[in-house]
Amino acid sequence: MAAFNAPPVNPGMTSEKLRETPGAKAAESAPRRQKTAKFDRKLVEILRTAATVFAEVGFDPASIRMVADRAGVSVAGLYYYVHSKDELLYLIQYHVFDGLVRRFETDSAQMLAAGGESARPEARLHRFIHNHLSHFLADMASLTVCTRELGRLSGDYLQQVEALQHAYFAQAFGIFQELSSAQDDGRMDPRTATLAMFGTINWVSSWYNPASDKSAGELAAEFAELYLRGVSSVGGQSMEPPSGVAERKLEDASEFASTKKGRGRQ
Repeated sequence: MAAFNAPPVNPGMTSEKLRETPGAKAAESAPRRQKTAKFDRKLVEILRTAATVFAEVGFDPASIRMVADRAGVSVAGLYYYVHSKDELLYLIQYHVFDGLVRRFETDSAQMLAAGGESARPEARLHRFIHNHLSHFLADMASLTVCTRELGRLSGDYLQQVEALQHAYFAQAFGIFQELSSAQDDGRMDPRTATLAMFGTINWVSSWYNPASDKSAGELAAEFAELYLRGVSSVGGQSMEPPSGVAERKLEDASEFASTKKGRGRQ
């Protein structure tokens, strides 16, 4: 995958949680606000570097020294910003989801206030997907870490990240609820649609090539169109699976789960 430049850091998207580390508190007590802004930018840079390391080698094999070396700081300098590798992982995920939730809250409020076509759920679905893709296509290491390493968190770290994930899910779920309520037959399950959408847009990291694939805006338009066509009826009628197909799929799934479980004991 060809390399490309990440967008510039927006200090306004730095969450308050990023200022609760010891180094951040020291910076906040400085007489000049510039020191805090500089701290925020450096910490976000470290988080992106750590995400790259964790995505490349995995969280367990990665070390604080590896992150420090890649970030161009000493180990002691890195500990000025965070307590531990676990806190690094937590801050990576918190920063990502906090930024996404805040960004769509702002965008959605502006679109609803504007009214007209921009307030329609179709338009807000497109904006949601575009925000997601434009963030992660510029920082796919964070997407890998957020999807692969969530289980490494525990306690308060896990609870806070999960709370943000639930808030992010709820934003998309609300859009699909609006789309579903506009249907006469109510054939679409908003929860299933939301989960399917996240499964699709998160999988982009496995195949996206910035040198040959479309931009985040173009992909967002195509994905939104795909989901909206799925919401619409086909020929005026909802599609039903052929007789026996649903039962066969359930049996296959059960057999697969049993086989996988059996393999895990070998």
